[in-house]
Amino acid sequence: MNISVQITKENKDGSADAVVKFDKEGLEVLVQWGIVAILTKAIDEYRVRPEEDSASIIKRARAVAEEETIVAKKAIKGKIKK
Repeated sequence: MNISVQITKENKDGSADAVVKFDKEGLEVLVQWGIVAILTKAIDEYRVRPEEDSASIIKRARAVAEEETIVAKKAIKGKIKK
């Protein structure tokens, strides 16, 4: 398995631009851990709270999904800066 990260530029705000290279096994590991992270976050985000009704749960779930979609689109375009 091979996964490597090379910092190509350090930004003033403390973030960095990087190139991630991986082989087939590395891709499998990254995808597996990505799915685990997504499911873990979903369990936390969508946990039913005693004071919530189903409409507010659905509203909260949609808001999180929209936010994650925006982040994913930026990541695909290489525009994420943290």
